[in-house]
Amino acid sequence: MDKVEQIREKLRNVIDPETGINVVDMGMVEEITVKGDRAKIAFRPTIPGCPLITYLMQQVKSAAELVVKEAEVQVRGI
Repeated sequence: MDKVEQIREKLRNVIDPETGINVVDMGMVEEITVKGDRAKIAFRPTIPGCPLITYLMQQVKSAAELVVKEAEVQVRGI
């Protein structure tokens, strides 16, 4: 399994508290790119002005950093 798929599997453990569904299955993770030991994750909240965006971004970053040394989460608009 490559690092992109490893990160995607770790992100399945990040649960949106409002829905109880993980961010991957909700379609919030748009793209994952890995170069060496760094990852960039394009993340789209379910609603504009999502009150949990900071929390979710930190959870996504922490989960990805179980696979790579450094992860950057980029929020994309709706």
